[in-house]
Amino acid sequence: MPQIFIVDDSISVRKALEITFKRHSLTSHSAVSGEEALEALLNERSSFDLLMVDVIMPGMSGLELCTMLRQQERFQSLPVILMSGNVDDEIRAQARDAGANAVLRKPFSQDELIPMVEGLLPGRAPAADDIAPAPAPDAPVVDSVPAAASPAVPSEPVPVAAEDVTAPPQPTAPDRPEGEAQRLIRHYQSSERAEALALLDAGHRLLGHQGRPLDPKLLSFAAYFVNTARVIGHQFMAESLQTVTLRYQQRDVILHVHADFTLVVVTRAEPEPNKLLN
Repeated sequence: MPQIFIVDDSISVRKALEITFKRHSLTSHSAVSGEEALEALLNERSSFDLLMVDVIMPGMSGLELCTMLRQQERFQSLPVILMSGNVDDEIRAQARDAGANAVLRKPFSQDELIPMVEGLLPGRAPAADDIAPAPAPDAPVVDSVPAAASPAVPSEPVPVAAEDVTAPPQPTAPDRPEGEAQRLIRHYQSSERAEALALLDAGHRLLGHQGRPLDPKLLSFAAYFVNTARVIGHQFMAESLQTVTLRYQQRDVILHVHADFTLVVVTRAEPEPNKLLN
């Protein structure tokens, strides 16, 4: 049975890949960093048929890991798929220089993942050149959704229950963040149980990150993803629980995803670190 080595610092990505591979009779192992992966490979703890490596990780990046492996004769023919949330011509050029065989944009579906993996595994159908120009704007895979300028955030607490979000809102204008969020939603509407954690990860991506302005409309998209993952029914990994605080127009916007997949949003004029949520 083919052995796949997953190298990614995100537990949600690792678990989603492991479950998906298992459903397709593929064995996988994982490492949380480039350093850990390099040590395992150099010490020959296991023999792998393919590597799936995240481009951006703390410490050694996926590009650096791939470059170092290609300098070793025994790893020069080992297939490597790099994963990135932002795939453009620059990333593809860097991947070629590092010796990668393909670049896969995150988040991704198993309909994209499995054909690429099987095409690179020994004894299976050869894969086309997957380090190619960036896809057309209407392609189902998208880059990370950037935060956008937005109307004022209300100062009173606004609970947003994930189960109340049954469908994503339709964009009223062709602005870039909403358009990409729509493609992201369409991309995951047919997801299977194995992709629940990847859905949660995509929802977190839509929430933005510390210190960036937040478009309130994107909260509904994020809640839609969390709700979809809840409906799919995959157990939410405890390590994925998170609270995100964003700053917008001198207000804190606090987002907390509960273990029951409920997304709660609270806004306030002044920070109150000890009173996040009741």
